[in-house]
Amino acid sequence: MVASNRNHHGASSNLHEIKRERKKSLFFRELSQIISLISNENTDVQKVYVTRVDFSQDAGILYVYLSTFDVFSEEIFKTALDALKLYRPSIRKELATRLNPRYTPEIIFIYDENREKQDRIDTLLDKVIQDLGDSKKK
Repeated sequence: MVASNRNHHGASSNLHEIKRERKKSLFFRELSQIISLISNENTDVQKVYVTRVDFSQDAGILYVYLSTFDVFSEEIFKTALDALKLYRPSIRKELATRLNPRYTPEIIFIYDENREKQDRIDTLLDKVIQDLGDSKKK
């Protein structure tokens, strides 16, 4: 009987995780569209895009990870971030209207460093490939 309770609890946990991921996906999609609409009005916002979203443990905070289209520039990101902060109340309101959640979380915008890390890895791999090619020529 105890083993079946464990399985039931595990299934419940998996279901909770599936619902959480579905909710993240919905918020990601809607936020991407909303920020795209904002970028039509504000050119500073045109230079960033949503890479992913995540919720705090209690789902009271929505972390919105952003990256820049071009090579990362702290100045470009800061300018876009300042503009998005001004739009934050209207973004929350629009999310509430579109998704009708029980509670619309607070929004925190964060620079997504994953792209920067990926660019560094790609540069290193390119260098290794070039070094390997140079060593074969010798």
